[in-house]
Amino acid sequence: MAKTVVVKLTDDIDGGDAEETVHFSVDGKAYEIDLNEDNASRLRSVLQPFIEKARQTGVRARVARIGNGTSEKTMFSQLSIDEKERFRKWADMATARRISDARVKSWMAAGKP
Repeated sequence: MAKTVVVKLTDDIDGGDAEETVHFSVDGKAYEIDLNEDNASRLRSVLQPFIEKARQTGVRARVARIGNGTSEKTMFSQLSIDEKERFRKWADMATARRISDARVKSWMAAGKP
């Protein structure tokens, strides 16, 4: 018997759909928050002046990762809104949020229908 598990992220700020989990650390405590593209951008914009003036310690916060285990953005998260909609339709994954790079590469190889 096959089983499909769909992980749907909910934006922790406005309750809508979220596209990514943002990880950050303050005062030695690591945090993560699920956000849509606009709220993630807003958070990064607010932090940017502080990041520009801060020193990097060379030590990355130890944060549990979901997916491929890296802090890099997934291929799906880098698609435009239109591309995400076309991908979801092609993959018949209307509500899926955790999408592998391999699946996106298959869609690209198919010509981004």
